[in-house]
Amino acid sequence: MKKILAILFCLGLVGALIGLYMFNKPLESVSSMKTNYSINASDLLVAFEENETSANTKYLDKVLEVKGIVDKMESTEEKTTIYLDAGNPLSSIIFQLEKSDSELKKGEEVTLKGICTGYLMDVVLVRGVKV
Repeated sequence: MKKILAILFCLGLVGALIGLYMFNKPLESVSSMKTNYSINASDLLVAFEENETSANTKYLDKVLEVKGIVDKMESTEEKTTIYLDAGNPLSSIIFQLEKSDSELKKGEEVTLKGICTGYLMDVVLVRGVKV
C-alpha cells in the first residue's frame, strides 16, 4: 500500500512540474511563425464585413501579414497599438505590437504580422511585429 502511494505521489509531482513548466513557457515570437495569409488591410476588412462567419473560418487564430497605411498610433512604454486605414472611416485594422515601436509614423505604408483574434467594429490582431 505504501509503495502504491509513493508511486502516485511521484507521478503527481512530475505532473505538477510539467504543468508549471508549460504555464511559464514563453510564447513563440510571431516573427518566427509561418505566415498563413498575406492580405491588404482593406481586403481583410471587406472580407469580415461581407461574411463574418466565412472570414472567421479562414482568418481567426491564423498568422496574417497585413499591408496598409498607418492611420493612428497609441504608445505606452510597454506596447504600441497601430491602426491601419482600411478604407472605412468607422472601422480599421488594429495591431497590438509585441513590444513598443516608435519608429512607425502616421501615413507610412507598412506590412505588419500578427495573429487575428476576430472582428467587432475593427479587425484585431495581437502579438504584432513589423515585417
